[in-house]
Amino acid sequence: MAKKNSKKSTNNYGHIDFNLAEKHEIESLIQEQIKRFQVISSSKNDAIITSDESKLILFWNKGAEYIFGYTAEEVIGQPLTLIIPVELHQRHNEGIERMNQRKRPRVLGKVLELQAIKKGGEVFPIELTLGSWDNDGKRYYSGIIRDITEKKKAEQIILTEKKKSEELLLNILPKQVADELKINGKATTKKYDNVTILFTDFKDFTRMAPSVSPIKLVEELNEIYSHFDDIMEAFQVEKIETIGDAYFAACGVPVKNKHHAIQCIEAARQMFRYLDERNGKNKIQWKMRAGIHSGPVVAGVVGKKKYAYDLFGDTVNTASRMESNGEVGRINISESTYDLVKGKYNCIHRGQIYVKGKGNLNMYFID
Repeated sequence: MAKKNSKKSTNNYGHIDFNLAEKHEIESLIQEQIKRFQVISSSKNDAIITSDESKLILFWNKGAEYIFGYTAEEVIGQPLTLIIPVELHQRHNEGIERMNQRKRPRVLGKVLELQAIKKGGEVFPIELTLGSWDNDGKRYYSGIIRDITEKKKAEQIILTEKKKSEELLLNILPKQVADELKINGKATTKKYDNVTILFTDFKDFTRMAPSVSPIKLVEELNEIYSHFDDIMEAFQVEKIETIGDAYFAACGVPVKNKHHAIQCIEAARQMFRYLDERNGKNKIQWKMRAGIHSGPVVAGVVGKKKYAYDLFGDTVNTASRMESNGEVGRINISESTYDLVKGKYNCIHRGQIYVKGKGNLNMYFID
């Protein structure tokens, strides 16, 4: 006698019969899958398109109607090339042929970024996920397509802002230092055994300031320093900072340069040429001194919120003294710089000049 609560029983043919509860459970799962498919196929976010080996459209859901602008009646039986830009037709046809020849095409299940064309002729970016199945000796393909126009716009905005941020960082830090900071989150402090420091300063700047409006003065300085920046770049000299009317630059950091002394001298010469040309055309006359010294420095990024690449050591102080003890229109160099460039320039020995805190120092003018 069979038990009343048995989950299954055997019929006269020896087959297993599921009880009603199990049948209801299976039917519920089937209905749930059907509902899921209906939700997906009726979604406006994703187009679902089916075709076969003949490359004709067999199924076209509401999402496809919304994205492409064609109704199902307009496209069923039409070739897939209807929604593919003309320049991609050959690539599409070749791809279908390759897939037809393989048991398991490599692109199946992968998200591909392509272009499609709407009813009105608008070409737009899409994400395509392909699936396939075989039935009665024929192969069928399904494609889930999503319009990623807004996604691409957002990505472009992000890329643009990232580029702006990187350009801003490069305006503050040398490229090599900025790259290290982006990768490691910090920049290594480094010692350089021999670099050349350039300082310039405008004579009588404090006297000039009261006679020129602040806005005009800043505009003038901005034009001059912008041109100086171009000169530094041309001669591979790294601008470190400006302090009021003082311009501070160096060669040999962060990229070593065996011609660092010559590069700084040539940059200073070009700065004077530019000012001579500018003064010949303007009422405001800019009179500049330049001082150069070579020696060891320590270089690194200081600060947390506002990064600054700076140089430290007595070499920086001595270079500043070369500038302050120079003359308008002349490049004043130290003995260590002279040792690096003698024979390459006509250097006029000025003798030993007393410098506070350093004693007597040999100085030379570049003729």
